[in-house]
Amino acid sequence: MQSFDSEYAIEGLKALGSIDPKVKVVYLTRNPLDRKISNLRHDLSKEASGLPAHCEVDDVECQKRHSAAAEVGVNLPIGAELIQWLNGNTRNDEKVKAILRENHVDYVEVSYEKLYKSDSANEWMKIFSFLGVGPAKDLKVEDVRATFDLAPTHSKGRNETLSNFVHVENTLKGTEFEHLLYG
Repeated sequence: MQSFDSEYAIEGLKALGSIDPKVKVVYLTRNPLDRKISNLRHDLSKEASGLPAHCEVDDVECQKRHSAAAEVGVNLPIGAELIQWLNGNTRNDEKVKAILRENHVDYVEVSYEKLYKSDSANEWMKIFSFLGVGPAKDLKVEDVRATFDLAPTHSKGRNETLSNFVHVENTLKGTEFEHLLYG
């Protein structure tokens, strides 16, 4: 967030908001728990075996190595530390959107989960429509996935990926962040 909030970044955003034709920005968000889990998994895989962060679609060996690496669970912070981190994440997200709006940057917000974990191509069409390119209707998610160069490297749920899921769940129950566990 520091680099986004720097004087130079703000000047760049002001320029984006004032040039003609306007530059369009796609702002991708992701469930912060999943983003943190992904980062932790990649760090562990890199440390343990030099495993690349992603695998090409036809690289079956890489995908098998990722499946084996996924057997090792990761731990998220719990208690006040997790709540504080999530509050900071929420503040940063709101700050990014406010900075984009204040600088008249034309942007669309899209969800990683709706792009990559949905059986609908609606989020992809949202991007295409915003950019004024590609199909605006009748796009099938199978057609989108057929264009991917990289394969998914993890398909387990949070309850299987987090070694301390019960503790994370207990921390988030009854808070504004509880929905992040099950969404």
